[in-house]
Amino acid sequence: MLVHRWKEPLGLGDSRIRIVVSSPEEALTWLIHEPDQSTAKWKRAWNACRAVIEGRMKAEDAKPAVKQAAAH
Repeated sequence: MLVHRWKEPLGLGDSRIRIVVSSPEEALTWLIHEPDQSTAKWKRAWNACRAVIEGRMKAEDAKPAVKQAAAH
């Protein structure tokens, strides 16, 4: 699988755990384990990461959607 790296990794988490995600592919793995998969921001992040993998979007353009999905 071709990995689309972000220029700067995205740090996700809270005071208990910190996860560093450096590509849309890694973000998909993180999104799979998120409990609120029915929310609009989760779906937006999922679709953005899939668009990068399918070549319809630049990797950096998906990063804000993932960042928003991580904000609780």
